[in-house]
Amino acid sequence: MQENENAQIHILEMLTLFWLFFMTAAFLITVHVPDETSISIDAEMQFAGEDAINLALATPSPTDGYDSRLAELLAAGNTDDACELVQNYVASGIEANCWLAKDSGTSQPYGEVASPGSDTVNSHGLVAVDGHLWTISLDLWERGS
Repeated sequence: MQENENAQIHILEMLTLFWLFFMTAAFLITVHVPDETSISIDAEMQFAGEDAINLALATPSPTDGYDSRLAELLAAGNTDDACELVQNYVASGIEANCWLAKDSGTSQPYGEVASPGSDTVNSHGLVAVDGHLWTISLDLWERGS
């Protein structure tokens, strides 16, 4: 009689394990995992930020002694104007916050500052001006998102 009870308990254990594995598989199958956003959109925004920084670096300075208008503004301490210059070159449909840091200082936002409506992508650039190294960072996101 003892052997039959052990067999029944063993069958119940196996049924319970089968039910547990089946329910786990059913749960995993029904879990919705969203698709990743396209990396091409992120790359497009990153390139737009790099282009904006490069265009600001290519803008000629009205005065002699500086390689670009951006370098002249940074040397004069016009950080808001420097960031607005870069932000004006950002492609249409994309918004950007501009952050500046001098030498090894902490980045601070300058220019027109807005709250991103979605995920952001970053672009960075370095500018050497009068013995100082400026780091320019742009947080970019799609307008209207």
